[in-house]
Amino acid sequence: MFKKGVYRQIYVTIVATMSIFISGMWLGWPSSVVEKFVKHETDFNATMDELSWIVATMDLGNVISPLMASHLMDWMGRKLSIVVLGPLFIVSWALTLFVPTPWALYTARLLGGMGKGMSYTVVPVYLGEIASPAIRGALGSVFCLQLHFGFLMEAVIGPLVSYRTLNVVSAVVPVLFFVAAVWLPESPYYLLKRGRRPQAAVCLQWFRGGGDVVHELDLMEVNVRKEMENRSTFQELFASRKDMRALAIVVAACATQRGGGISCILAYSSLILPDNGPLLNKHESVMLFAVTLAVVNLVAVALVDRVGRKPLLLLSEAGMAVLTLTFAVFFYCSRGDGSDWASRELAWLPYLCHWSFAVMFATGVGFVPVVFLGEMFPVNIRSHCSAIASITLAFCSFVTNKMFLFVSNRYGFHAMFLLFTVVNFAGTFYTYKYAIETKGKTLQEIQEQLQDTVGRRREKTNQNDN
Repeated sequence: MFKKGVYRQIYVTIVATMSIFISGMWLGWPSSVVEKFVKHETDFNATMDELSWIVATMDLGNVISPLMASHLMDWMGRKLSIVVLGPLFIVSWALTLFVPTPWALYTARLLGGMGKGMSYTVVPVYLGEIASPAIRGALGSVFCLQLHFGFLMEAVIGPLVSYRTLNVVSAVVPVLFFVAAVWLPESPYYLLKRGRRPQAAVCLQWFRGGGDVVHELDLMEVNVRKEMENRSTFQELFASRKDMRALAIVVAACATQRGGGISCILAYSSLILPDNGPLLNKHESVMLFAVTLAVVNLVAVALVDRVGRKPLLLLSEAGMAVLTLTFAVFFYCSRGDGSDWASRELAWLPYLCHWSFAVMFATGVGFVPVVFLGEMFPVNIRSHCSAIASITLAFCSFVTNKMFLFVSNRYGFHAMFLLFTVVNFAGTFYTYKYAIETKGKTLQEIQEQLQDTVGRRREKTNQNDN
């Protein structure tokens, strides 16, 4: 019976995270179509300035949608908040097919970014509430695996087909997602929050594959009642030291994820990498990057509930810091015209760092923040925290993407990679000092651990004051 429940949870996770797959497609889409625009292989022409805005507007959409999503998921429920993503993504891809203008692509990317922000807000909460503690980390890791697969699809198919064919293929995926998402069960936590215990029991029994779920449901109900004694507001979040500590851990991890270089490496690989690599060209290196993200994330899925969240996050952030520092040193020593020793003798180094960065990113920082997000917060404020995390991700991505070309043209690539290095080392220190381990713990045990940690720090502060 337990196996049946695990399979059902895996199925629901795959369906819900198809929204993340589509978000990954939108992330990978520019890497395939920018070159087509430059070579005039599209339905219309766009200037370089228009292209830069086509790329950037996705992050703007990502910034504005999480707060809306946090209210929707408490008003409509987790399930319907996921279902409405289907029409949103369908319209976004339809615009790329039927309205060949720059403004249509601005709108399409904006809608795609809104869908991504809503997905990042709703899906982690949904997965955290339906998953069994023993496999919650693995199911949460599928979130980022789907993102990598979506990016990989665009990176592989894009160079092989026309602009229109790529958009047609991409538009099919949200249709399939919408059809499957309609049949998702609701979260038992949400149903208990609404006082609908019989429906919550039915959903929980389905997720667990049958059997007696009364004890687990009772524990859920006690936890929900305890957490819902306070109002579900942002003021409630900021009033609790325990919840603020959890929020700080998640926000720091999210800021490191996007501020540590991944957004710019994804968007600007064609500029960062030298023209001719020793073994691969730029296009092949981007495909290898996407494949590596997916494969390493699969390995991390198998390890996260054995090794733990914190060790993987530490390894990931420290490795990214070393690699971005190596990038910075290379670009500082290289004049970029191929005439210096670094450009001639070390042209392989940025390609190696490019691939290694994918390994380090996927090992921890690419997915652990999502796992933390579904585990660390009480049900009454979980949606608000998810919205804040999504805004943090989008804002850091937007800032670094907009800064990259300006700073790189003015000071050189090394300046931006030094900034990434500072962010990654800061993230490593914060994780080592303040992050907690949630492996194998129930949501209630995690709340108690956070409260105990805050209590110990308060006692230590009082002793120092005395």
